Parts: sequence; structure tokens; C-alpha cells
Amino acid sequence: MTRRSFLQTAMSTILSMGFGGLFSSHHAAAAAENIRHLRQIVTAQPDRTRMIAWDSPQLLQDVRVEVSRAGGKTDTYAPSYRYLMMDDEVQFIYHAEIPVSDGASYRVIEPNGATAWIPLTRSASEMTRALLFSDSQCGESYDVWREVYYAAWQRHPQADFAAIVGDLTDNGESAWHWRAFFEAMEAGTALARHPHVPVLGNHEYYGLQWTAVPPVRYLRTFALPDNGSRDFRGHYYSFDLGAVHCIVLDTQFLEAEERGAALRAEQMDWLQRDAMASTAPWKLVLMHKDILAYGDYQVEQHTNHGISDVGQTFLDTFDTLGIDLVVSGHVHAYRRRQLRTRQTDAHGTLYLLAGPAGNEYFDVPAEDYDLAAGSNPAPSNYLYMEADAQHLHIRCETVRGTILDTAELHK
Repeated sequence: MTRRSFLQTAMSTILSMGFGGLFSSHHAAAAAENIRHLRQIVTAQPDRTRMIAWDSPQLLQDVRVEVSRAGGKTDTYAPSYRYLMMDDEVQFIYHAEIPVSDGASYRVIEPNGATAWIPLTRSASEMTRALLFSDSQCGESYDVWREVYYAAWQRHPQADFAAIVGDLTDNGESAWHWRAFFEAMEAGTALARHPHVPVLGNHEYYGLQWTAVPPVRYLRTFALPDNGSRDFRGHYYSFDLGAVHCIVLDTQFLEAEERGAALRAEQMDWLQRDAMASTAPWKLVLMHKDILAYGDYQVEQHTNHGISDVGQTFLDTFDTLGIDLVVSGHVHAYRRRQLRTRQTDAHGTLYLLAGPAGNEYFDVPAEDYDLAAGSNPAPSNYLYMEADAQHLHIRCETVRGTILDTAELHK
């Protein structure tokens, strides 16, 4: 047995024990085999609806999502599915959008068994809370990602959603990497209980041969809010929750190759219309690649420092649209910057660079715009955000609980 095979077997055994709590006693083993990686995905209005999704190795007959409401009424929803044949494995990826109401819960049921009833949690206050991870990609084992994800939810169980700001896995076509990624998140019950917000990174564009390919597995895995696009559905989207309008962008123009120019143009047009239409107090952008280079060679500018190719694309537009906060990853470091008109400005957009949430650690040079920085290489970390109509507070916490930095914005 190879080291990877041993780690796969051990991780699957451990995590299946933890995930078993989501299944009822009736034919639990069969249900667990057919309903894998049960998860909640964000919708355009996650306080009203949720996307319930799961994977199955086979086409399921008479499978449905049941929603139990306060007062005992139960409604049934038939899921849709997407077929995926990749990396010598077949998957049927199911999804169903269901309504959310106070006191409601849901379960997935099929002839061989059912999950337990899972509460559909809603925020009980005017505060919007979020966990923001980046670069959960790992090598031989996703143990570090599991530790970071679990620690964050243990400390902040009241979070309304979790976002993963790109490079969810190390290889976008690898069945093993995606399976290990989700199994790590099944160590607790947060994956099935809270909405998750995925963001495309460059590694989602990497194929089995480590060359650029369309992010097919990512797009099949997540049924995401509609952006009105014919060619780039799922690449970018937005949603509203409480005081926050959240905009998710695809920064992989380089990896999109011949489609990169079309992605950039279409997304920029959508971004301006979407942001200007929002009346939310806070506008938050989640995107993978950062506005600064940090030693990474920039193909368009032929430099490895200063404002990045992605920064050249978005900085001026973010100023015009009044974006309050931008969270990015890719660099595997923590940095805080605040810019307007491409200069450091205490009244400008707050740019936070976070990660890694996995086990890939890099030495990252400084940039002149940096106002705060974590140690180098950065320890595994995540961001925790709280926002109401007047205040936004965010801090960077390590997996061990150390607070690396905090930032505040006020209206």
C-alpha cells in the first residue's frame, strides 16, 4: 500500500465515523454510501433559500429533499443532478433549492435510507457573521485543512456562512483531492448545516496533467446563483445577507487562456451593474488573486512587484463602485492594505490577503502598500467577520487561536 493509499483509507475511516451522525439508524451505511458530502451552498438570498447538494456514485431512484417546518408541516422537493465522468470516476451531483424559515429542518431521503433531520439555521440578530478561508489546497493529506476548518467553526459556531476564496483543492480534476477536501469538512456538521460560498482559484483550472483546463469539476460540484451569463455561469455571482452585499469574482483570466478576454469583459460589465444596483451598507468582494504581485511574475506587466495584473483590472473600478472590503488569497500570506486612487488612504477600500488554510506555506516578500503582515511563512489562518449597518469588524486568527491582526470599518 502506498503512503497516499494509506492516508486515504485512514482518513475515510475516521471521517465516515464522524459523518455517520448525520444519518438515521435505518440502513445508515447504504444511505451514507449514496449521499456523500452533503452540503449547503449559498443562494442569491440565503436568508430565504438554501441549495442542498450531495454526490452519489450512482443514479438514485426516488430521492428527495424533505423540509419540516415549525408546526409539523413537511414539504418535498425533487432534486436535479449533473453527471460527471472524470479521473476514472463517475459521479452524480445532486442539488435542490429549498426555502428557509424559523424552526425548519431538512433531510435527504432515498429508498436505502435517509439522513438525520438537519436544522436550517438563520441569523437571530442584525449582525452578519462570516468565516473566510483561502487556499485550503493540500498535498498528501487534507488534515491541516480539516484542523483549520474545524477550529474556526468551534470558535465561531454562530457564523452565518463560510467562504473559501479559491484554490479549494490542489488539482481541479482530481477525484481524490475533491473527495479529501470534502471529507475533511465532514469532521463536524458545519458543511451540512451552514451555507458555503466557493470562489474559483487558479488550481480549480488545473487538469490532471497540471495544464490549464476549464474548471468543469468545480462548476458541476456547485450549483451557484445565476449571473445571467451564457458562457460563464458559476464563474462569478453575488448574494445578499443582512447588511452585506457579497460579490464573488473569477480572477483567472490567464488560466482561462483564449476565453480570458471574454471573461474579463463580461465580468467587468456585470460587476458594475451588480454593485451599483445594491443598496446594502457594505459591499464585500471575494476573489482569489490579489491586487499586488508579492514576487509572483505578472505576465501582462512583465514585473513581479507592485500592483498585479489583477490589480490593474480592478483597482479603479473598486474605487468607483465604493467597494468597502476585498478579501483575496493565492499568495498564502496575511497582509492588510487600504487604498484609494492606487495610494495608501485610510478612507479607501480595505484589502485583506489571507491564508493559507491548507498545508502549502511560502516565503512571501513585502510590498510598499503593506500596513500589517503576519509572520513569514504565514501560519495556517482564516478571517472572522462581523458586520451590522454601521460597523464592520474583521480579524485574522491562526489555527491555534492567535489573533494576527484586526481591522474596523465604520459608516
